[in-house]
Amino acid sequence: MDHLHIIHVTSLEDLRNNATAWDDLWWRSDVALPPARAESLAQWIEHFRPRADFHALVVAQAGRWIAALPLVSHRIGWLISSGGQPGNAWSPCGELLCDATTETDAAMDVLLAAAAQLPWQLLWLNNAVPETPRWQALLRACERADIAAHYHERYRVGRVEIDGVWSLYQKRLPKNHRQAMCRAARRLECEGEVRFEMNSRLDPSEIEPWLDEAFEVEDLGWKGAGGSSVLRTPGMFRFFVGQAERLARWGQLETAALRLDGRLLAFVYGFRAKGVYFAHKIGYDPRLAAFSPGQLLFHHILEQLHNDGQTGALDFVGPLNQSHSRWRPATYGVGRIVLAPRRLLGRAAIYTYRHVWRRLRQGKATATLAEPVAPAPPAVDVSPVPEPAGA
Repeated sequence: MDHLHIIHVTSLEDLRNNATAWDDLWWRSDVALPPARAESLAQWIEHFRPRADFHALVVAQAGRWIAALPLVSHRIGWLISSGGQPGNAWSPCGELLCDATTETDAAMDVLLAAAAQLPWQLLWLNNAVPETPRWQALLRACERADIAAHYHERYRVGRVEIDGVWSLYQKRLPKNHRQAMCRAARRLECEGEVRFEMNSRLDPSEIEPWLDEAFEVEDLGWKGAGGSSVLRTPGMFRFFVGQAERLARWGQLETAALRLDGRLLAFVYGFRAKGVYFAHKIGYDPRLAAFSPGQLLFHHILEQLHNDGQTGALDFVGPLNQSHSRWRPATYGVGRIVLAPRRLLGRAAIYTYRHVWRRLRQGKATATLAEPVAPAPPAVDVSPVPEPAGA
């Protein structure tokens, strides 16, 4: 039997040269997010962390990649050097990849042994999903190696399973939500021609104009007023154009829109792969919030997904909020796993994290890759559904 060995990828050029092997592992893993593929990962690092040190640990066997973890450098509280997952609130990307068709415990042992040779005291894995087999395998490896580790849940994500017919799913929704959707749809239809669009095959020439129109709508809301919209953040529009063009080449770009007499009321910029629809960027025109265009758009999307027979779940990607909850999703946790592969320094580093880090955060901003989303304003732009009187 061929031995497991480490391939250490230390540059984006090296990552791109090995994109075929990386993406082949992505396809065999239980990770469905397309931005975790090699070229999209490289794009994120070039845009958000161009001066950071990059290390990807790959476990291979007989020329086949069976596990990989991408990391970029940062500091915790400006004091402790660490390696963290790429990705932030603008876009997910860095993921622990494991071949779902093989036994991964041995691979995780090899990966952790290699992590001890990296130039960091801690691994700061900010987007871990401990309910999945791949992350459970990593935590078991920590126990076997007596590596200090600490997990803190940051938020939960809603995920609607598409496992039946649309009419039966509707019956499981809250009665007041179903009624509110019917009322909002009737009222909107009285205003003019309502059109729902869902597109998996945008032509390359259509991508930039579609994104420009969508992000103009986003800019009308609280993000625009606060200066945090895509169009008010330098370089962000070009980032999304590049990401969308790449996703479109892979056949994994998803766009959806609700229009009134041709005017864009609400949009979803998302991805679809491995049977999962990811609703990543969501926005609606706040001037027509009384018609609940964001929720009506999700109503159309979920109906389409139930009827197309190609999708097993809709993932809301970000932190669960009240608008998501109306669709009765299941949830899964996303959190931070902090571990210290160097056992001699591990206990001190973990102690510092657990007892000093939170106090440091209260005193000054830090340079973490992706901090938890603040509770207000809402993390996702989805318009509220008016409740019936007395609800």
